[in-house]
Amino acid sequence: MSRSAGESPGRQNPSSPRSPSGATPPSGGAPDEIPPNEIDLDDFAAVIDVRPAGIRARSVAGSTNVPLDTLLDDPIGHVPEHGGRLLFVCDMGLRSRIAARRFAELGFDACSMSGGLEAWAHAGRPLEDDISLDAEARDRYDRHIKLADIGVSGQVRIGRAVVTVVGLGGLGVPAASYLAAAGVHTLRLVDRDVVDLSNLHRQPMYRTADVDSAKAVVLGHRLHELNPLVRIEAHEDYVTDRSADELLGGSDVIVDATDRFDARYAVSDAGQRLGIPVVFAAAHRWEGQIAVFMPGGPCYRCVFPTQPDPSVALDCSVTGILGSVVATLGAMQATETLRLLAGVEVAGDRLTLFDGRNQRTDAVTISRNPACPACGDG
Repeated sequence: MSRSAGESPGRQNPSSPRSPSGATPPSGGAPDEIPPNEIDLDDFAAVIDVRPAGIRARSVAGSTNVPLDTLLDDPIGHVPEHGGRLLFVCDMGLRSRIAARRFAELGFDACSMSGGLEAWAHAGRPLEDDISLDAEARDRYDRHIKLADIGVSGQVRIGRAVVTVVGLGGLGVPAASYLAAAGVHTLRLVDRDVVDLSNLHRQPMYRTADVDSAKAVVLGHRLHELNPLVRIEAHEDYVTDRSADELLGGSDVIVDATDRFDARYAVSDAGQRLGIPVVFAAAHRWEGQIAVFMPGGPCYRCVFPTQPDPSVALDCSVTGILGSVVATLGAMQATETLRLLAGVEVAGDRLTLFDGRNQRTDAVTISRNPACPACGDG
């Protein structure tokens, strides 16, 4: 049963590292100016449009809008932490020259597009319609927008996305909460369970008064209260091999927060079949693991080809679990999902292991199994 409670990747390919602090800037502190027909956008870690937000009509694809006065007030806070070459653009090339000069003085490899966007358009280079946010969205997502790796363009990508969270327990509650707060367009919540008193120590969006109520419906209402801009779909159902395509189809990302092995296989198989990334996590006692399974593998079946022996107790109702451990992993799932949506690079060949008792993480490399029935060569 479905109830409603409410409505492409960025570039991370720097050609050179950030200059060290105190490095000598180019001669006289003047930036390079590059004609539009000589610009390869893949050479830049970030393209920063320094026009005032109110006058943007069309822009360079993948650019981040940081008005010049905002940029000069906090230069370091508006560039990617990983460094790389920076390209500044504006209408005529005047504001961008000021920005590039300032960053060159700070030791960055910075340059300005000569002639600005008028010259870019005259040279036949492509422009995309401006991607903008209204005043409420700009206030609500202000801290995201200030991140150079997200900016307005990344936030708009998040705001156009459909994300399905399967399993609304200790992992799904924090994952869904952060995704709703982040402003995804549509958040599907899939779980047939009802709230139990024993859930509350690790699923704090539910209340004592919610015991015996449907998790999908209760969480849907809470998340709508948290962010009315997000469209919430509550599905009181389980994902199985037969229902997976209907429940998961059309998603941009699937968050696997289930606690049943049959459901994990069904979700992973559907992700491969439908071409949708799956952000998986699982937790046990003090520990957990998380991975992003991209279409084409490796997938969940590559890492876990067979289910554990049923005689081995893995259910938290038997073994126990620390509530904050699943919260940590659920938040990590939200982070991986937002990275995918905003276009920040995500590793699809890594299983991260989290040890809450010792507060440490380790990562192991995973690879696709050519014989895997879900993603293999056959």
